[in-house]
Amino acid sequence: MISDSEMCLLPFQEIYSVSSSVSNESLVIAIPEDYAAFYFKDALDRREGLSWQIDATWQSIKDLMLTETANNNKEGVSLLLNYVLQKIADQPVSTSIRFINKHYTEKIDIKSLAAMEHYTPSYYCDWFKRKMSMTPLEYIHYLRIHRAKELLRDSKLSVLTISYQLGYEYNASFTKMFKKYERLSPSEYRAASNS
Repeated sequence: MISDSEMCLLPFQEIYSVSSSVSNESLVIAIPEDYAAFYFKDALDRREGLSWQIDATWQSIKDLMLTETANNNKEGVSLLLNYVLQKIADQPVSTSIRFINKHYTEKIDIKSLAAMEHYTPSYYCDWFKRKMSMTPLEYIHYLRIHRAKELLRDSKLSVLTISYQLGYEYNASFTKMFKKYERLSPSEYRAASNS
């Protein structure tokens, strides 16, 4: 279910039906697979679509695309479509993954991530694992540990301060997770990288 404040790109070579529970104006464009592949390379999983919020820029593009389509201006529509595809290709593929990348130091629950993709929590975890080859929690820890390594190498912050900054409630949890990924404690990693 996509709201009128969202845009979506659906997987290629699939059959869809479009309906609405309220009156709205929608634009559906069938993009040939080879045309879209030029822009997305392998970034878009063929089994999954993507959606994103319509901001002022996207609303203007959508309005212009509707106008050009209504006026049967094929050249204008083609130019706008090229622009739209390039703009989409420059964005990270998934709303929830963009959210995790921005908020990995905060508490994040699976239910809210699943809602961002319009999935149930169970399906979301399966989808995420197929897409990223790890669970959402593993991905969050991966990002935290990657940032921890940067901070341990490039700052004088204490291990305790780093663990709190990265969202770990307890230093012991941070140390355990760091050892799992790096096979060294944070202190040992700092000592090895500074020698």
